[in-house]
Amino acid sequence: MKRKLLLAATGLGLAAVPAALWACADVTCQPSWKLGGTSLDCASRGFLSPGNDSRVNLLFLLRSKADLAFKADKYPVREYYSEGYGHTFLDWQLLQIGLFPGKVNEDPYAERGDYYGSRCISLTGATSAFAAALQANPGVPAAERDKLSAARARVKAACDGGDEAAPAWPEGIGSPAGKAFLGYLQGAEAFYAERWDDARRQFAALSGASDPWLKETAAYMAGRVELNAAQAKAFDDEGWGSGTRNIDQPAIAAAQTALAAYLKAWPQGRYADSARGLQRRALWLSGDAKALAGEYARLLGSVPAGSEQASELIQEIDNKLLFAPERTPAASGPLLLAALDLVQMRDDRYQDDDGQWQGTGPTLTKADLDAQAPAFAGEPELYGLLQGMHAFYVQNDPRAVLTLIPDDARRAAYLPVAFSRQVLRGQALAALKDRNEAGFWRELLAGANDLWQRPTAELGLALSLERSGQVAQVFAKDSPITDSAIRRRLLGHSADKDVLKLAAQDSARPQVERDTALFTLLYKQLTRGDYAGFAANAALVPVKAGTEANFWYFYDHDSVPVGLFAKGKVASGGYPCPALVVTAQNLAKSPQDMAGRLCLGEFLRLNGFDDFTALDDHPAKDELGGARQDFAGQPIERGAIYASVIANAKAPANDRAYALYRMVNCYAPSGNNSCGGQDVEIDQRKAWFNQLKREYPASPWAKKLRFYW
Repeated sequence: MKRKLLLAATGLGLAAVPAALWACADVTCQPSWKLGGTSLDCASRGFLSPGNDSRVNLLFLLRSKADLAFKADKYPVREYYSEGYGHTFLDWQLLQIGLFPGKVNEDPYAERGDYYGSRCISLTGATSAFAAALQANPGVPAAERDKLSAARARVKAACDGGDEAAPAWPEGIGSPAGKAFLGYLQGAEAFYAERWDDARRQFAALSGASDPWLKETAAYMAGRVELNAAQAKAFDDEGWGSGTRNIDQPAIAAAQTALAAYLKAWPQGRYADSARGLQRRALWLSGDAKALAGEYARLLGSVPAGSEQASELIQEIDNKLLFAPERTPAASGPLLLAALDLVQMRDDRYQDDDGQWQGTGPTLTKADLDAQAPAFAGEPELYGLLQGMHAFYVQNDPRAVLTLIPDDARRAAYLPVAFSRQVLRGQALAALKDRNEAGFWRELLAGANDLWQRPTAELGLALSLERSGQVAQVFAKDSPITDSAIRRRLLGHSADKDVLKLAAQDSARPQVERDTALFTLLYKQLTRGDYAGFAANAALVPVKAGTEANFWYFYDHDSVPVGLFAKGKVASGGYPCPALVVTAQNLAKSPQDMAGRLCLGEFLRLNGFDDFTALDDHPAKDELGGARQDFAGQPIERGAIYASVIANAKAPANDRAYALYRMVNCYAPSGNNSCGGQDVEIDQRKAWFNQLKREYPASPWAKKLRFYW
């Protein structure tokens, strides 16, 4: 049976799901290891930024206004899709876990039930409430009570949306109270089945009901009926909206009247919170963004900033206001206005396949921001931060930031707005190549005590040291940079062999960090031609070192397969190879030794290094690890090894035959090159195949190779 999706008329309904997609970034990609930006990133930072999820920004603003820090014993963790975040990055759900640890195992994408996102989400609760009210009413005879309880199945059938004929309404209901309860069931069934006029009539008839539950519920349902009738043609069966043009505005007005009447009569009623949420939904559907913004500003001023209710409100604001389609976003009050300003500082441009810029840049102008001064009269620090961000990100004027944001890097603690101001100042110092930048970050570290703050300041210092060629200072004994995620990225991309060797033997650091340093050292020495160095350092591999190749999450996994360099496979398929260290020693004596080069290729092939790019693909220059590559040389590719042997007419027959065999197999079975270097057309693969068969027909490799790809 196919269930029909009917959009809910609740304060947090799903009508704005498409808009919510703008709030945060794709959770499957890796964050950019830099401080802020104007492009919506995979993850947010621990300070206010245009590139943050807008919900994160608004929660930072709310908590800062309430003098609430992000104190916790440890960083929140979860079991899925946060690889690459370290302690520097966060997202909305991770932030919620940090604030409310009970959410640690909550999957936001879990199945929400058959009626999630529909009017019928209220069916289960209403069924139990109906049963309780029916049982409590002494005017309903027992026989009628049983019939009415069974008749509730007809209401459920309306939600299930099947093709079966609806069960008949019960006969023999003669008591006035029983008839009232039957009328309620008929109204509820009409509501769920989208027969709005029938629902209106049935609930209106209960306005004078003697049963208190029926009277209150009917009054509340009168508002729900009008609201659902108003939006009935505005959404498809999947919940996607077509904008305000298909909203029945007279029905919206009727809903507002009914909801106001309900709240006047039952200001503390059982449905009061829901009714207030429906009032906000009515404002949203009517397109009255100004009134909606005013209501949200009022709620932000009254909701406890540290409560789950605050987070739920922010989620609703993000859905319904900041990204409302087909209308000009509105804001009321400094918090909402600041959140919207940050969104409007985003740069949504991107280059297409032809190198042409698409999308739009920031839409907030300096004149717009200047005109907002009266709205921020009571929030000078926040307004100065927004002015500084606009100067830095939009006007490209970092020097103005230093005037707008004074140095305040020696506090004992920082709330989000104050911390964001100092991070922005640090970014401006970096842009101006100020000689005091590193000292600024060191001072900021002392007060960066909230979750995500210290790693942010450490990232600023690490970027500064890397840019100035002082990567070794990051790994000095007295280094204030302690975050392993930051240190591991620098080990992988920027550190030279001396730094790597020292870091690999630093017993004061976590084992995973030491293994990262040693793995990087050995991998780069082996693949960049420092064979003597590899042979000398291979003895540093711990006896119990692991070999499981977690290459996809190299920087984020809690184990590094450094044991591969001591215990990895070195030979397979009949081509003989000695231990890896022996191969390295042979290559150290004769770098062009063909057997040694082929055995190096065997080690890389057999241990999964064809798919390993973490240490070879350099980050962008403005990201951590992208400013320097202090380890000399370029990585060797298996394809280059085979090509050099094939091109050498003096190569031993067995070596040359094996190189041809392996070169053809680089494209097996998909036709895509797995050995690095330039792809070749199928005609070239055929030529290698024929050369092997022609020149070395008696070799085991010619006999084994049956296809080219």
